[in-house]
Amino acid sequence: MSRESELLTKIQSHEAVVGIMGLGYVGLPLAAAFAEAGIPVLGFDVKQRVVDGINAGESHITDVAPDRLAVLAQAGMISATDDVSRLGEADAVIIWVPAPLSQADGPDLSYVLAAAEAVRKRLRRGQLIVLE
Repeated sequence: MSRESELLTKIQSHEAVVGIMGLGYVGLPLAAAFAEAGIPVLGFDVKQRVVDGINAGESHITDVAPDRLAVLAQAGMISATDDVSRLGEADAVIIWVPAPLSQADGPDLSYVLAAAEAVRKRLRRGQLIVLE
C-alpha cells in the first residue's frame, strides 16, 4: 500500500491526526471543523495563553463559541501545544500562520518561514504538509 493510500485510509477511518499551526481567526475554526467531523486535531500556537485557553475549552475568538470548543476539548478532539517537537504526531500538518502586510515592504513572511522550518526539522515519511 502506498503512503498516499495509507494516509487516505487513516483519514477515512478517523485515525489520522491533523496538526494545525496557528490557532487564530482561521486556524481555530478550521480545527473545530475537523474535530466536529471526527478527526482529532493537535493545534500549535506560540502564545501560551492561547494554548492554555484551548486546552481548557476557552475560545479566544468570536467565531468559535466557548461552549463549542469546550465540548471538543473535553472529548479530546482538540488539544493545543506550543511544543513543535510534537509535529511528528500529526499525519497532516496545515500551516496557517499570519503574514501581516506592511505598507513599505509587503507581507512579513517571518512567521511562515519559521513554521516551515519547524516542520522541515520534524518532517516524517507519509506526512501531508499544507501551506495556506
